[in-house]
Amino acid sequence: MAMPPEARPSQTDTPDSPEPSAPSRVMVVDDEASVLDVFRELLTSEGHEVSAAGSGEEAVRMLRTLRPDVILTDLNLPGLSGLDLMRHARAADPDVAVIVVTGYASASSAIEALRQGAYDYVTKPPDLWDVARIIQRAIAGRRLRETNRRLVAELRAKNEILQQHEQVLRERVRVATWQMTRLYEVGKEISANLELAPRLGVICAKASELSDAQACAVYLRHEESEPFFLSGLQGVESSEDGSGLPSQLNAESLLQAWKQEPAARRWSNGDASPIPELPLGSGKRFDAMLVVPMITSAKLAGLLVLLGKPGGFTEGDESFLTLYAAQAAIAIRNSQLYEHTKSLDRLKSEFVAVVSHEIRTPLTSVKGALELLSDDRYFQNSEQQTKLLTIAHANAERLLLLINDILDFSKLENASLPMTIEPNRLEPILQQAVHNLRTMVEERNIAIDMQLAPDLPDLMLDPGRVGQVLTNLLSNAMKFSPPDGRIIVTAERWQGQIRVGVRDFGEGIAAPDLPKLFRKFSQIDSGSTRKVGGTGLGLVICKGIVEQHGGTIWVESTRGEGSTFYFTLPLAERSTTDQVGAGRAGR
Repeated sequence: MAMPPEARPSQTDTPDSPEPSAPSRVMVVDDEASVLDVFRELLTSEGHEVSAAGSGEEAVRMLRTLRPDVILTDLNLPGLSGLDLMRHARAADPDVAVIVVTGYASASSAIEALRQGAYDYVTKPPDLWDVARIIQRAIAGRRLRETNRRLVAELRAKNEILQQHEQVLRERVRVATWQMTRLYEVGKEISANLELAPRLGVICAKASELSDAQACAVYLRHEESEPFFLSGLQGVESSEDGSGLPSQLNAESLLQAWKQEPAARRWSNGDASPIPELPLGSGKRFDAMLVVPMITSAKLAGLLVLLGKPGGFTEGDESFLTLYAAQAAIAIRNSQLYEHTKSLDRLKSEFVAVVSHEIRTPLTSVKGALELLSDDRYFQNSEQQTKLLTIAHANAERLLLLINDILDFSKLENASLPMTIEPNRLEPILQQAVHNLRTMVEERNIAIDMQLAPDLPDLMLDPGRVGQVLTNLLSNAMKFSPPDGRIIVTAERWQGQIRVGVRDFGEGIAAPDLPKLFRKFSQIDSGSTRKVGGTGLGLVICKGIVEQHGGTIWVESTRGEGSTFYFTLPLAERSTTDQVGAGRAGR
């Protein structure tokens, strides 16, 4: 049964059997000692670890401590048969390869063994070359199955890790989407009012809502050297009422953490570092605090302080409110710039009003003196003197009109232009406006055509102010009309109101210049406007007066065909008590 060494197959002779990292274990079971010796010698020379058993019972006992890769057993053993041994072995290790050895006369028994799970069979006397190859294939198959199971287990573990990563990413995307949506929605609410105080109230309320905090405060400063002052508060009373958060934040104690790098910080009662002192009325203190820096233009402009949350503030709160604080900081900065601009504009208007008023007083005296000097009853002037006095008087009148325009504009900006809005007829006001300009009408020989509807009702208006609007529009129409020209004044019912129109047949206004007409200190850049001069406030004042009456004003013009200025006034029966009250309040 033995074969020469040069004829023996090695484990590398089979390309489909990878070399194991450790010697394979083979159990040989046979009741003939000579057979055991032959198989032991063969398999040991092949590099296998061989264990031998002389009976099925002995082999079963060895299975308890030995886990063989292959069992080579005689099928017809005395006592426990080879099939019985196979069943015991496969119960202990389903992957064990059982190779049965049988005689030619027992071939049918070997086939039955294959049906019951045997890996292969050999006949006696066995061909040792075949035995070696069968064992090698069995071991290679077992190694492949073990490798396959290991790879499947690794793949399953990695799939579980990927699923966990996917769940984490999905959760992060969900949270990020929710945060961006909430920030967008909250941003719209914050932007609804540009005033600083209401905006700070919304910022505090929304911060508390987003973090489930019991209270929120905003501390702001204008310059880096200034301390932080309480500017917004929600959830507690301010210290100005005798309780609550301090109105000034101690920059040295609380802001020490932001000396190097501004970042959000959290405190809870269980932390090693105590919560900074922010006492409330009646000795109440919060058990958690989150302070988020508000940074604009790379500078620390304020602090968003959240107080009190069941369980304390989380890292998620810190991350989300850092984004919210950045958005709120921009909104607050815009409000500060807006209010600063309003303050500068108010100071400018007050300055203009004071200067104009102070100029008008001496100008009135100068105008009176010029009128007195021009009176032939008191002074006899030469022709040249009379001409100079006339020019001086005309320029004094013009200067007085300009000053009055500036004063009216200043009062309109401050909503303090006096008006008495009551039911009145429009026709007398139109006639008076035309009469006021009779001198200009006669000088330029311009015809004014009044086309008034016969059924004009009473209107809610201030006669003096509406007359000012009409005088201004008629004056402009005459300035831009050629000599011997024509102006049409209309008044008619229009969309539940009365529409008044003043049309001239001058050179008209180019479409790009139309938006400039109602801007303060703005004039159309053309030779004609430079010739007639003006402050650029007349139409702005007209717009303000008409809008305070509850109407609108606009212009329609075609280059080369003239222009028509329209404005509307409300009917007396359609006006509200608020309009009358507002008009009387402005007296």
